[in-house]
Amino acid sequence: MKQKNRIIAISLMAMLLAGCGGKEEFDQSKVVMAYTRDTTSGTRDGFFTKIGLSSAKASNDPLSSSVVEVASNAKMIEAIKNDEYGIGYISLASLEESTLKGLVYKGIEPTVDNVLNNTYSLTRNFNFCTRNDYTEESKEGQIVKAFVAYTTTIEGKTIIQEKDGILTISNSDKHWDDIKGNYPIVNEDNSKVTIRFGGSTSCEKIAKALSSAFAPLCGNFIIEHNHTGSGDAFKHTQGAQKDDANKLDIGFLSREFEENEAVEEGTYGKLCTDAIVAVVNEKNPYSETDDVTLKSIYEKGDVSWSSLIKA
Repeated sequence: MKQKNRIIAISLMAMLLAGCGGKEEFDQSKVVMAYTRDTTSGTRDGFFTKIGLSSAKASNDPLSSSVVEVASNAKMIEAIKNDEYGIGYISLASLEESTLKGLVYKGIEPTVDNVLNNTYSLTRNFNFCTRNDYTEESKEGQIVKAFVAYTTTIEGKTIIQEKDGILTISNSDKHWDDIKGNYPIVNEDNSKVTIRFGGSTSCEKIAKALSSAFAPLCGNFIIEHNHTGSGDAFKHTQGAQKDDANKLDIGFLSREFEENEAVEEGTYGKLCTDAIVAVVNEKNPYSETDDVTLKSIYEKGDVSWSSLIKA
């Protein structure tokens, strides 16, 4: 009887070990399920541009019909978490909290240090633009100018860095106290003035942290955030919808400006750099990729994991 129980126990243990086998339980015969961001996304723009598929930045036509579109960075993370056979892409700033596996790209790990030393190449800039129609007396316009200046200070850059923006803080950078005298508006009561921020969802965390820190330094202006995608940054500051219900004072983009976004000189700039990371489910043994492979996955739609995962 003891021998029989021992055999049963060994069998159960074997079954449990088989179920926890990591690579063994991943069915490599499955087809890769590719996920993409929506066409207003700056992350999508940067990703497809870098992998040589720029024709897919604003259109799904070049992509396989099996590619699934999601509406935000958070939705992308959720999708890959729930799909063991999925692949997608997110901001490096979101990688740690996502619990997804970030793929090595062209032999280089996706890290802040590798972005700063220019070895990790799947990157994009975080940019901003402001309205270009303020009058000289406009409180909103003066506050926006002061805010933009604040982002270049040691205090502003530190906030950007703390919220995962990638940049360098140098000894030559000014403190806010060194330059605030150039912006008299900061000494006024601005508690009835509303400044509207929006654009890229990837930039939202940085934008909210900067505005929250700066408002008390600038007369406690009212902060409003409405982040709906990079495509709305220019559109709602200087574009066709600049005066609609969703108008913005400052718009953020996690990509470069398009040719049809004729942003006025002196009303835009770079905030910091970010990296884009190709990601898979934590159960997936795949660990390294490149631009050719990713382009093939998104164009063909019938790539199996067995063709990607090395023995």
